Amino acid sequence: MTEINLDVIAGQGRTRNLSGKERGVAARAELGLDTIDQSPDEISVIVPDYVDTISPSFFQGLFSQSIRALDGKEQFLNKYHFVASDSIKRWIEIGIRNASSSRGELI
Repeated sequence: MTEINLDVIAGQGRTRNLSGKERGVAARAELGLDTIDQSPDEISVIVPDYVDTISPSFFQGLFSQSIRALDGKEQFLNKYHFVASDSIKRWIEIGIRNASSSRGELI
């Protein structure tokens, strides 16, 4: 399984809150997610313990294209496996829900 560690995006401990759609879009480009979405590999996404929040807008910027490319939530979660605290997983679930709704496409 391929790993993506968000420590790189979080500045190796300098950022505790990942927020903003634009930052999520920039992180998506930095991580090369368009290419990763097309690979057959499953991906383990590591969220460092020091990250307190992943805002739904950041998550949407980072992963809404992936959810669309993979035809929805179920296939997205079959490919991307999140290693994170329970509180971060709740934020991720909100981000997935927002990105999967028609409203999410407008944000």
